[in-house]
Amino acid sequence: MKRVLLLLILGGLFLTETVAQQIEIGGFYGYTLNTRARTYYGDYTLYNNPNYGGHLSVELMSDMFVELTYNRSDTQIKYYWNNAYEPLDMSSEYFQVGGLQQINTGSDALKPFGSFSIGATRFNLQESYGEVNAADKWYMSIALAGGAKILLGEKLGIRLQARMGLPMSFSGLWLGTGGSGASFYVPVAQFDFTAGVFLRFGS
Repeated sequence: MKRVLLLLILGGLFLTETVAQQIEIGGFYGYTLNTRARTYYGDYTLYNNPNYGGHLSVELMSDMFVELTYNRSDTQIKYYWNNAYEPLDMSSEYFQVGGLQQINTGSDALKPFGSFSIGATRFNLQESYGEVNAADKWYMSIALAGGAKILLGEKLGIRLQARMGLPMSFSGLWLGTGGSGASFYVPVAQFDFTAGVFLRFGS
């Protein structure tokens, strides 16, 4: 999986040197809403928390971009053990490559868009408790997003976005590992709403 991520990064750098008309580099901050985690032992709460990340967008043709994205959320899952709930620290990271299509509204300042991406997601359980051990796990994932870019000038813009992240493991997400520790599957979807700024380069 790490080799795939390296190839995605190298591919993005190659595109910036060859076919780019416009290059956009930006960062964002927002809030992630998580569905409840359904496990073999019952339902658990995956807390809603802020998320942050960045993107590199390369224009291939008018209003069409290829995009590399990193998106992270640090959260907790409320785990039930020995008749007590214990919040355990967990993070999710999305490493994605995809396409973004802007909608031509006739305005140079407002650019609505939709995007689809595919890549890898890392879920990292950072604490051990009871029969669950700290571990991380990688999955293929997809993401669907929509939003708008607001251009403040030729080089600077604001990007507003809503995104749905879906790990491609239809039996769920795995947490816990090793020894006699219990592992369980957590079907979950993540929805985030972000705002950010970006810089635009190129012709």
